[in-house]
Amino acid sequence: MQDNHIRFADKYFETLNATQSAIYAGFSEDTAKQQGWQLLQREDIQEYLSELKANLASKHGVTIDRLIEEYAKIAFFDIREIYDVDGGLIHVKQLDDKSAGAIASIKSTEEWGEDEEGRKMVIGTNKEIKIFDKIRALQDLGKHLGLFEKDNSQKEKAIVTIFELPSNGRK
Repeated sequence: MQDNHIRFADKYFETLNATQSAIYAGFSEDTAKQQGWQLLQREDIQEYLSELKANLASKHGVTIDRLIEEYAKIAFFDIREIYDVDGGLIHVKQLDDKSAGAIASIKSTEEWGEDEEGRKMVIGTNKEIKIFDKIRALQDLGKHLGLFEKDNSQKEKAIVTIFELPSNGRK
């Protein structure tokens, strides 16, 4: 692969912008859009981009198994797991990895009141828990596992037959 092709692919991997990557690699601004598109069609550049993706995923420990595991935390999250036997929210440091992976955020708000002598004091804390989108996680897992392909293949196309009758009703 030529040096300018490697420069193009490296920049494209960084920006996902074929036109700007072609300009960066030394192609004319006037033809950069077309050149970028053509370069992305090349098998050697696609292979090189695949290598870059694989190296990045490996460097950061991203695997299909890990991705599915994270989706599963969200998809199969059970809200009951984050409360103690008395109905109180478990402290965030005590959450297991499975439950913590499904929680997008926890917002705490102190409630203030006054004691008998009129002094302000905290009388309670409200905690709002936001969970990642469970339905989307289930759908994405289902798509990855091919769950919906079977449903789509079972749908039959309707066949409509049109009969033409003679205008007088007889043949």
